Order: sequence, then structure tokens, then C-alpha cells
Amino acid sequence: MEVTIRPQRISDAEHSWRMRKDKDIWKYAICESPYSPLSLESENNFYREQSESDECIRFAVLADGIYVGNVFIDRIDESAYGFGELHTHILNKAFWGKGIGYECNRLILEYAFRIAKMNGVYQYINPCNTAAWKNALKLGFNDIGTSSVRSNVHIFIIKKEQWIKE
Repeated sequence: MEVTIRPQRISDAEHSWRMRKDKDIWKYAICESPYSPLSLESENNFYREQSESDECIRFAVLADGIYVGNVFIDRIDESAYGFGELHTHILNKAFWGKGIGYECNRLILEYAFRIAKMNGVYQYINPCNTAAWKNALKLGFNDIGTSSVRSNVHIFIIKKEQWIKE
């Protein structure tokens, strides 16, 4: 299976909206539910806002050309030393457990460090999400412990120099 990422389009909002209504999607998320209220209009507005933001890098995740979710880095802030927060959403359950999360994270990290010239990426992971936990460690993230802001999750971090070893 070929996993690719491409810049997210506003037209992706409808695919995302349909899949995000499934409660199983939120089982291992770091939050309890989707953004409220969840409507096609709110999803379109959200995608439009994000496409205009300089503080976010958003990609659609495709598996053999099929939209299966999105991966993005937000909260990118130069005053925070060029770090941003990674989010991975494999929304199409038929594609869970196939290595797509790992591969799309690898691709966005390549982009973040080599093209966007970011200094680091962090992510919050629910300990019950064993796939995300294993992927983070396999990609070279370090578990720095429980979040002081979100006590039900751990913070993982990777710095540019850990990723690019030239």
C-alpha cells in the first residue's frame, strides 16, 4: 500500500466530516469528542481558516490514492523556538492497523525538518493508543512524561538534530 500526503484542500472537509462523526474515531484521541458543533459548514469553515494560517502545516493522508485522514502540525510559533504540535487522524477505520499512521508521520516529519526548517515537534499521546505510542518511539520521539496540562496523556518530543543526522 502506498501512503502519500498532499496539501489539504477545503474540498477534503466533507470526507473528514463524514468520518469524524463515528464515535470510534475518538476512542484513543486526547480529547473526548470532536470540535462542537460538528456540521459540514463548521468543518468547511475550519478547513478554510486552517488553510490561511501560517501557524499550521496540514496534509491529507492518502492510501493508494484514497483519502483516509489528515496529519498536521499546528501551534507553530517562532517564539517557541520553531516547535509545533503533531496531530494524526486516520479517520477511515478500514485502514487502521496498516502502518499508515507511522508512514504519514514519517513524511510530515521529513517536511517539517527539511523543508519548513522547524526545530522540533511534540505530540500528546493517550497511553491507551498503543499504535501511536509505538509509532512515536519508532520514529525517534522521546517520552518526556505526563502532561501537566492534560494529565491523561504523555508528551513526546523530537528535535531536528535527532531526525537529521548528517
